[in-house]
Amino acid sequence: MPELPDEERTRRQRAVDFARGSVELSGGKLSLEVDVLNKRYVACELSADEHIEALLADARSLPPGKPAQEYFASFEEAIKAARA
Repeated sequence: MPELPDEERTRRQRAVDFARGSVELSGGKLSLEVDVLNKRYVACELSADEHIEALLADARSLPPGKPAQEYFASFEEAIKAARA
């Protein structure tokens, strides 16, 4: 992959930091594998498309489990679910 300008590396780092913060605010934590993929992306070893494909492949390799967070179409649905 060609060398990218410092501005692009900074943009990539900010995007990764934002995503990490979002995950942590939701009570999650990035796995070591995802952290390595993010570092490779920031270092310009992966293109944006390659980064996304690698993240998706990692997610698909995880065992199925109960969703960590529920999503609802309305506040009323969320309240009903919380009461149930």
